[in-house]
Amino acid sequence: MKARYRMEGILDSVPDDVWHTEMSMFSDTHYEQTAIYSAGQRGERSSHILLKRDGVSVGGARVGLYLVPGLKRGLALVRFGPFWRRLDSEISDTYKDVIRALIEEYGGKRKLYLIVRPRPHPDFYPQEAKELQELGLTGNSTTMLDRYFVDVSIDESEQRKSLGKTWRYNLQKGLGNDLDIRIATDPNTIKTFQAIYGEMVLRKNLNYPGVDLPAFIPDLVGLPERMNMQVALAYHEGKAIGGVAFSIVGDLAYYVFGASSNKAVELNAGYVLQWHVIRWLHEHSAVRWYELGGPGDPGIRQFKKGLAGKRGSLLAVQEFHFCPDFVARLVVGGLFSLRDVRNRMQRWQRERKPSL
Repeated sequence: MKARYRMEGILDSVPDDVWHTEMSMFSDTHYEQTAIYSAGQRGERSSHILLKRDGVSVGGARVGLYLVPGLKRGLALVRFGPFWRRLDSEISDTYKDVIRALIEEYGGKRKLYLIVRPRPHPDFYPQEAKELQELGLTGNSTTMLDRYFVDVSIDESEQRKSLGKTWRYNLQKGLGNDLDIRIATDPNTIKTFQAIYGEMVLRKNLNYPGVDLPAFIPDLVGLPERMNMQVALAYHEGKAIGGVAFSIVGDLAYYVFGASSNKAVELNAGYVLQWHVIRWLHEHSAVRWYELGGPGDPGIRQFKKGLAGKRGSLLAVQEFHFCPDFVARLVVGGLFSLRDVRNRMQRWQRERKPSL
């Protein structure tokens, strides 16, 4: 199952700034594929592979490694990758070549259990899922990867009609609260957002993988132009009460982080912020889809479902597994069991009432 493209010495040897520059030349990139997100904050080792043809990058992937000391076995996880659709060339069969290279390096040479989580995209995910199965990877359903999408290409009138009835009602209430929405990326805006976010984490007793990622917003703002982040803050009577960090990465827009105070909840600021963001995306970008992330708990699910509305969609996404090595399958089975225990503990901690 050899890839047609030679790696040319670009396995685990690309400097972070060069990696980000290369990524920005593709339309199917994702923050999970940046060096910023894979900087070890999950307790994993980071690996990467970049394929080139005639000196031009044709695809690549950032891979998280979970290895058991002494056994040289474990998990190789590709989050929302690989990237393979260059901005300056027509779509080809490059995807299979990148997957073959991942299988050869991580499943073959390193004898690891390879999991690929394709980048959710209403138009391209079905094609990628089909090709993964053709290459022998097995799909495994998990609602953890499902994603809501808003169609931001439609005009304001159609967008209002698309909104869920309750969502539209709450938006109207929020618009009547004299909120001032500002979008910026200066250091003071970022620090203000981070402060509101930090207070929210304590108030809600949040504890899950990635809860500390807003600390990296200054780095995300500094990425190449096609990938950098924007921050929208809601002000009431001159004071910032809530915010949304969002971005356009390749051919998708993303809701990345949200932060709210008690005042923001009282004034329905979250509804006004998201409405302002989707109107901004309609006017200032060429993307069609704004990804809201996964369903989350029932309250978050209702919010995202109402915002996606009649013209949006909920995309069910599978992850795909490949592992010919028996020992690696046993090791990763144990890792999955530990992960399940951790997730149950984190759910229990989130559901606990904060002490007064």
